[in-house]
Amino acid sequence: MANSDGKRTIGSRALCIAAIRDLGRATIAEIAARARLSRPTVEAALADLTSDGLVEAEADQVQHGETGGRPARQSRFRAETGVVVGVDLSASEMQVLLTDLAGRTLAMGSSGQPTCSDARPDPSRVVSVVDDALGRAGFTRADLRAVGIGTAGLVTPSGEALTSPVRSWNGTNLQDRFTALLGVPVIVDNDLSLAAAAESCFGALEGAGTGVYALTWHHVSARITVDGAVLRGRHNSAGEVGLLRSFSDIEFPVGPLNEAVSQIARPLERLLADPTDAEGRRTQQALVSAMTPAIGALVLAVDPDVVVLGGELARFGDLIASDLATAVGEFTDGAGELDVVITPTSLGRHGVCVGAVHRAFESFSGAIYGTEEVAPPRVDPDLASGAGLPVSHPRIALLDGGGALGEAVRASPLASGVRNHAEVSEVMALGIAPEHVFIDLPGPERVEAAKAVLERGIGVTLAAPPADSPAALDELLEVARRTGAPMRVDHAPRRSPAVRTLKRCVADGLVGDVSAIWCRHLTGTDVHVTDDQLALDVDVIHWLSGGTTEHLSAVASLPRPDRATGDEPRLSMIAFVLDNGVPAGYMRGWGAGPDRRYYTVVGTTGRLESDGDQVWLTATAAEAGERTADPTGARADPSAPLPPPPPEDPLDVRAVTAGPTRSVREAREAMATVHAIRLSLLRDGERCRVEPPPAYLVTYFTSTNQEEPRC
Repeated sequence: MANSDGKRTIGSRALCIAAIRDLGRATIAEIAARARLSRPTVEAALADLTSDGLVEAEADQVQHGETGGRPARQSRFRAETGVVVGVDLSASEMQVLLTDLAGRTLAMGSSGQPTCSDARPDPSRVVSVVDDALGRAGFTRADLRAVGIGTAGLVTPSGEALTSPVRSWNGTNLQDRFTALLGVPVIVDNDLSLAAAAESCFGALEGAGTGVYALTWHHVSARITVDGAVLRGRHNSAGEVGLLRSFSDIEFPVGPLNEAVSQIARPLERLLADPTDAEGRRTQQALVSAMTPAIGALVLAVDPDVVVLGGELARFGDLIASDLATAVGEFTDGAGELDVVITPTSLGRHGVCVGAVHRAFESFSGAIYGTEEVAPPRVDPDLASGAGLPVSHPRIALLDGGGALGEAVRASPLASGVRNHAEVSEVMALGIAPEHVFIDLPGPERVEAAKAVLERGIGVTLAAPPADSPAALDELLEVARRTGAPMRVDHAPRRSPAVRTLKRCVADGLVGDVSAIWCRHLTGTDVHVTDDQLALDVDVIHWLSGGTTEHLSAVASLPRPDRATGDEPRLSMIAFVLDNGVPAGYMRGWGAGPDRRYYTVVGTTGRLESDGDQVWLTATAAEAGERTADPTGARADPSAPLPPPPPEDPLDVRAVTAGPTRSVREAREAMATVHAIRLSLLRDGERCRVEPPPAYLVTYFTSTNQEEPRC
């Protein structure tokens, strides 16, 4: 009886893990419904999983639509506590896929290292690639739970290589070898078997009763799937039709497969670019002719619903599939009536890695979750939208002081591999140093932390420039120049929904040429505006108008009655003349309610006005019937506010880092603008020219369009 109870407990834990993992965060009622278990059973399982660190309780919250009553407790699955890795050793370069414990892609792509061969047979090279991929995603070997590896050649169910392109591996139990090297459970399987399993679970064969996954090559090897399972056969070699002597007279490029594949790929690439390319067309026709007998034999023997073309040449599937289907129909009597679908793989060259990760989840539930028999998650990278990161994505760390930048980093879709730290010493003590650090600490701590990180040659993103301290910026600028480390500064106004919408509309020419621009900044009685905030406000005017300050004049206001001393700028209005001839204005009023900005951009064919997060376009009478008020062309109601463009992801640091010191220099110049404006209070009309700092957008803005106090 005790044994039966133990199995029942393990089964309940497994169902609870799968339920909350797939839901991400959920209430007890939601988990119970998903797992089909009672509430007491779920509560007991969650208590154990919380103790084990796999689940954490979140703050009580009222569910959407509720008007009161007891808040519903939610729990969150901690998918970031471990990593599962898949490796493909069948391509010319080793491919790697990293997922968290929920199966979500953390990194995916080529390792940049050639795969193992007779010239490079050492399996420890695979270990180095895994360690490098882990480090670049912000993890270490201690976070690794299990590994799946796909290799060319026949592999027994126990992991022994029967026939391998690396001849010294023949007769070696690769599964045992890699398990010993990596220190975690490893599953090794044939590359085609893994890719076929991936296509059956998450790709073009999903839902097919019978399918064929075929290598796109002159000598076709394939795997057959039945109701989602790969048909392996008695010797794990079902589908290896390319071994038949009947096809031995087919001509194909000689030499190692990886080199031969590139010989075929080059003319096919030209054919993709130019459909009239003669050599590309000959290569395509020769490949179709060579594949036709084997595919025809498989179609007649299996009668599949779908034939998927995979392998390194799968990216040319659209060039091959239609002609191959026609040729198979002509080659086999009656095959045309079978109405078989031949299609390229939907997982591309990543199919083997996806299948390897899936097999690891399937085989090593105990090592991954601490509980046996947990159903594997969907390992389903969204390749079309680029959801999978390249393995070269930088290692990122966050020094989090609880501000807007740290919040945006944690909310990023790419944040699974980001490590949070409270002290810069923790970052410096990491075994594998990060490549970029986001620093969201209070002012003095921010400067010292940035200096320490830059001294190590590590890039940084600051939550804000050091307030009212050009000397501190000069010091950071010198360190960045000397070490060559990239540095960026957060830019709160530019990332607001209103400003992003205004910029998009101006760039798309919806108001013609900008002829005037002004901003009203109304602040509450308790709002303190620092020099760097004022500088960024001025920069937005520069950014939207495309000019720089040529002349300006300013009118000072008296200090507020309740503040006889202090550093609130004694400034209420600034009038600019920009170097492109555009007049501009900036006005701040105190005691006017919540902190809010109102922008107006007047153009030659219309006007843009913002109120908080929302922006409206008013076109001139001549233009109203011709122009759309929506940059996307999707808005039907011209009186409705314009939709803002999507914000940039703060973690995409490599895509936007233009130089080692550019952003620091921009912040310094923005603050110089402030001091020039203050100087103009004493000398009306003082000439001031400051290049507008086009600082990159690195964080999101709050939904109410109110700046965080330290931005």
